[in-house]
Amino acid sequence: MPLLDIGYRAWKGPLSPSWTRCWVVTSTGISLVWKGTWIRRLLVLLTFPSMAAAIMVGIFEQYLSEPTAQQAISIFEESPQAQSMNRMLENSGLDIDEVKGDPQKARHFVWSYVLFSLFRYPQAFGMILLVGLVASRLISFDMRSRGYLLYLSRPLTSAEYVLGKAGVLFILVFLVATVPALVIYLLGLFLSTNSWAIWDTWDIPVRILFASIILILPTSAIALALSSLTQESRYAGFAWFSIWLLGHVAYQSLWAANAIQSGGGRMGRRGNRERDLQYWEETASQFMYLSPYELLGHLQKKAFGLLASDAPLLLPILVVLGITILGYWVAYWRVSRMLKQ
Repeated sequence: MPLLDIGYRAWKGPLSPSWTRCWVVTSTGISLVWKGTWIRRLLVLLTFPSMAAAIMVGIFEQYLSEPTAQQAISIFEESPQAQSMNRMLENSGLDIDEVKGDPQKARHFVWSYVLFSLFRYPQAFGMILLVGLVASRLISFDMRSRGYLLYLSRPLTSAEYVLGKAGVLFILVFLVATVPALVIYLLGLFLSTNSWAIWDTWDIPVRILFASIILILPTSAIALALSSLTQESRYAGFAWFSIWLLGHVAYQSLWAANAIQSGGGRMGRRGNRERDLQYWEETASQFMYLSPYELLGHLQKKAFGLLASDAPLLLPILVVLGITILGYWVAYWRVSRMLKQ
């Protein structure tokens, strides 16, 4: 008579709804991540850019209630970033003269521009660092320790396991990017002296959610695919950071070479800023597919309504969608293959 039966036994315990089973993996991953001191410090550090963005929105709303608002806009018109923001104003259906005549019309644009800048720069770099530190261990560590057997010994499919691991990244990026942006929006409504501000900006929360989806889905797919391809988390982390760094370097190098070859050495000279900016936007879109940072930034700019109507959109969406599907499929295929070994 055997003392230990290691054969398969059917699960006889209570079953939770199938759509909630992946939450077990997600909650376990979040609890493990939260134990890391550096992760908590990074999350706290990423609140400072959000505070700066909130201050900018608050100052703008206070300017609108002051008679110096038009003077402030005139000063802004002379800033180095004026030409770039002028084009974004045009993409939003406004121009600087119209805004100077009625500064209230600039509210939607300014809020969108501030939130886009928050997504584009500090929160994007924070996301790259945070996901690189967390995602590299999500599947690779389970593969090395064979911890995935503990998860999948329950009534949990490979797809639910991958979705549960992705949920860890969803929550972290949501905390880094989406929550601060929504808080800034609510703070802007609270500080506004115009009761119609919510009517002017009702679509901004929807745009924030779209920009968050654009950021979360492809990045989590890439990170999980890399983590599933190796049992060494340091290799997955190195590959993650290399994709972002080398992609951006390739983008900048090819764009600069193309600018020089096409006579772009005149760019930045006085009197040619508007023409140079238009040239920059046209040539930059040719090479943005090499850089995940530029490609996602392009789509996020569209989500906030700051992109020209004639800018390429279909191909970037298809590329991001293809990368997302491929990344999740690789992670699912690797987990399914582990179970057959």
